[in-house]
Amino acid sequence: MKILYYTWNENSRDDMLQTLQFLGHEVKVCDMPCQDYEQDKALSAYLEKIIGEQSFDIIFSFNFLPVIAKAAGQCRIKYISWIYDCPHWTLFSPAVRSAYNYIFVFDRLQYQQLQALGAEHCYHFPLAVNTARLSRLLAEEQEESRRADVSFVGSLYENNLYDRLNYLPDYIRGYLSGIIGAQEKIYGYNFVGELLTDEIIGEMNQFISMDLPRGYYATKRELYAEMLNGKITANERLHLLAEASKRFCLTLYTASDTATLPQAIKGGIVDYVSQMPVVFHNSKINLNMSLRSIQSGIPLRALDIMGAGGFLLSNYQPELAEYFEDGKELALFGSAQEMMEKAAYYLAHEEERRQIAAAGLRKVRELFSYEVRVGQMLEMVNQ
Repeated sequence: MKILYYTWNENSRDDMLQTLQFLGHEVKVCDMPCQDYEQDKALSAYLEKIIGEQSFDIIFSFNFLPVIAKAAGQCRIKYISWIYDCPHWTLFSPAVRSAYNYIFVFDRLQYQQLQALGAEHCYHFPLAVNTARLSRLLAEEQEESRRADVSFVGSLYENNLYDRLNYLPDYIRGYLSGIIGAQEKIYGYNFVGELLTDEIIGEMNQFISMDLPRGYYATKRELYAEMLNGKITANERLHLLAEASKRFCLTLYTASDTATLPQAIKGGIVDYVSQMPVVFHNSKINLNMSLRSIQSGIPLRALDIMGAGGFLLSNYQPELAEYFEDGKELALFGSAQEMMEKAAYYLAHEEERRQIAAAGLRKVRELFSYEVRVGQMLEMVNQ
């Protein structure tokens, strides 16, 4: 097939391009910046012109851009989008209902929500990792590079929106703090939106202005819930990492301010393509604390860790537990205490830890490699 690949310089661009070419497809890249996700006249005109001139079969992008969906509809060609953000707010655009869209969503609950909005061709579809590239990269690396006992790679979310709201009345902040504290203790089910009553939403509307473009299907409840999920993620990461840094030799790889974690080793920032896989491969334990907005799906970070042959210790996620066996291919925790206990156990049991990491890598190669996932995706689109 002849595929027009639209890129916004996402981390997975080269992996996807290489895979499409490996599978025998002709690919042209469009990297024209998008100025407006809904109405970008220059990008629309360019897409319609190049599609008309070069007769592409498919347009592809990571994440859903309504402006591309509209151009694809005008040109009557299929538009594939693979979603790896959650929530992904442009999925609430009326443009999702175009019959030319083929939307692949990694989080099952977000997929179900998209179905309810009337998307005709949408699929629950976990993400992928380029295990072939990682294997080549790690074969060239020094075994001693970036060695660590326990590592965490990611943001501490200290700049979350909730913390910037310094004008909420005490009674509203108290109610929201109760939701935040309760949800932080629970894994596998997110009840934040359910606890945002119509009354409290009405109160919040007086002090908070959060809006999406006109015509979007998202509600204030969903917007406010996502704001609180960002704060829950920040609290959880800070609390768990603080406790881990007291008990273990913990290395942090982050651009966030780590002043509140003085006992952790500062590893700096690592490049996604060339450095991060080395961290995962050479750390005895890699921690994953999923964004609380990802309510069901397998975070890309978890696949990145296992795809690099690293040992994954993750919070419980429904789909992680569905596709991988706890204690056989990864380790899952459902509380702060369980995370600390499992970290201590697997640090002390090296051979068992190595066997689990190897089994996790085998499962990722079997089910979540780019060649497997992209091949399945294109087969589904062409049925």
